[in-house]
Amino acid sequence: MIESTIRIGRPGLVVWCVLGLLPGVVSGQESERAGERRLRFSPEAPVPNSRIEVTYTPIERLAGEQELVLRGHFRTERDGMYNGGLRNTAFAILKPEPNGTFAASFTLPDQVVYAAFVVEEKTGQRIDANGRDLFELLIHAEDGQPLYHSLMQRAYDFAGRNWITAYESNRLAMELYPDFLAGWSTLRFHEDVALGSTGSDSLLAWHQQNFAGIHEEYARRTPLPPATVVAIQGYADDVEDSVAVAFWTERARNEGRGTRPWAQIVGIETVQKFFEDRDADAALAAFEEYWPDAEGTGSQMLSWALNVATEWNRAPDLPAADRWIERMLADGGSKFSAARRLASFPERRERALELARQGLEREARAGTEHADLVAHPGRPLGRTVSEYARTRARQWADRLVTYSELLSAAGEEDEALEALEEAAATAVDPEVFQRLADVKLSRGDTAGAARDYAVVAADPLTHADQADSLAALVGQNTESPEWHTLLESAEARMLPRIVADTVRWAPRSSSLADKNGNRVLLSDLIEGRNTVLVFWARSCGYSVAEIPQVVRLRELLESTGVQILSITTDDQPGSDMEEFIAARGVTYPVYYDLAAEAKNAFGVSGIPSYFILDASGRVRFAFSQVADIARQVEALVQLRGNPPPEP
Repeated sequence: MIESTIRIGRPGLVVWCVLGLLPGVVSGQESERAGERRLRFSPEAPVPNSRIEVTYTPIERLAGEQELVLRGHFRTERDGMYNGGLRNTAFAILKPEPNGTFAASFTLPDQVVYAAFVVEEKTGQRIDANGRDLFELLIHAEDGQPLYHSLMQRAYDFAGRNWITAYESNRLAMELYPDFLAGWSTLRFHEDVALGSTGSDSLLAWHQQNFAGIHEEYARRTPLPPATVVAIQGYADDVEDSVAVAFWTERARNEGRGTRPWAQIVGIETVQKFFEDRDADAALAAFEEYWPDAEGTGSQMLSWALNVATEWNRAPDLPAADRWIERMLADGGSKFSAARRLASFPERRERALELARQGLEREARAGTEHADLVAHPGRPLGRTVSEYARTRARQWADRLVTYSELLSAAGEEDEALEALEEAAATAVDPEVFQRLADVKLSRGDTAGAARDYAVVAADPLTHADQADSLAALVGQNTESPEWHTLLESAEARMLPRIVADTVRWAPRSSSLADKNGNRVLLSDLIEGRNTVLVFWARSCGYSVAEIPQVVRLRELLESTGVQILSITTDDQPGSDMEEFIAARGVTYPVYYDLAAEAKNAFGVSGIPSYFILDASGRVRFAFSQVADIARQVEALVQLRGNPPPEP
């Protein structure tokens, strides 16, 4: 479904904060947390293009090194929320000083407004990431105030890592620079995420009054820069002023042609009309008309046009799909994504396979060009080389599984089998082994199929009757020593892969509300037990869809002493919530994150999110998939007495 309210010109989740209502706002020179004093910059409030002197007092695991690496990324005012597209680079080599510190220097490049850093030894296996907050440097104006874009890029950098800090930075930006109108809508976004619905709702009246002043000042001005029109339209939407939304949306449509917000407006209107009349030809004609001005704006028009041409269309328009696929590729889109779009149409499977091959070859070349993962620009700050290598291996395995499916559909069975076998070398998903075993069995390789079926049978989520059936397919008796040997071998094969993904960090203390509204500490709820935490909300369709799987997990884990606790991020305790819980068959405890403390403590930016905690309350698996939890819990048992080192 497409929302009837148009939201444009802002990042992902939308929330913001109000000025002067909450204590603890950090300024550019007061933002240092205790750990940040280990890494000092001089000057502390640099202006653009400054020469920066760096001094680092090493933590224990980095002391005694001959040199350390200052690794990080720079942000300009054009960068967006989160850190996915930023290149992380070694900016300086820190050399030891006689007093036990390390020192280096570098020059801030042009256009940089914010920088984030870690310190690591030269192999990238031991890292000081200041907890998970990283070390940071804000660029300032000549008067000593942090620049508006420095504060906003700081907020974007902390998004997903520490929403409170992101909110505080955005809030300070608006206190210092209230005429930067785009910041108001983003602040409202951060307010929602950081403070929760209760805190955000309490500030709505303030924002409505603030918006009224902005509307009065700008409504009669014409023309206005497109960015100004779009910023006011977004803020009108945030303060729920439908009359103002209509007014500023119309102005954005008329005055913003060629901008991303304009493309979003006309694109959403086209999609909404399509769902009303189901006239795909008219919708595609409209997209064709808009595309010359929408191209390169980063809007979702490409995706919407492809959906109308294929998935949403009762009679797919393949020539239109071909045109939009080529535009998607010209716009920098993934060849693998394009292949997936076309793979369901027999007439386009050859083209899908061609694109998939090209995509794999490109990724393989990129892997060769950046074989040194220590210096790889895609390795996130705070992630060790080993962790990043595992992530890349899993991503490659996922690609190979899709590629194998395309090959099989095209009748290229030998190459499909090779791709599956390569994927299975690093995969943990039982479905990969099920598919591989099926192929081997169909080709007469019973012994190979038995080894892979055993991986599926050994998975804790596999029902006993399914395990029996798999054994029977390869002529095995589930009680036979041979089958038990295969199961033990499968467990030994998979355990190191699962254990390799463990982490070990302690979340900040947080409190929740129970169904009666009483405050409870999360640490008290854990009570020395291994715990699966589920962040969800009844307004999230994905969360609700996974409830049956979580119920089954509870039944499976109950006998092991592992508990499941769920935390709803957006709901309020009350009779309607109790009715929903009963109607959906929720059998595990539900708690309420009314002040967003738990969400911020765990860095949750999307739901559902799952975490596995050990009995001491440390996170051991973060942002798990629900299908992986049972085997991760088994791995956690194996970790007792042999924990990985502190990150």
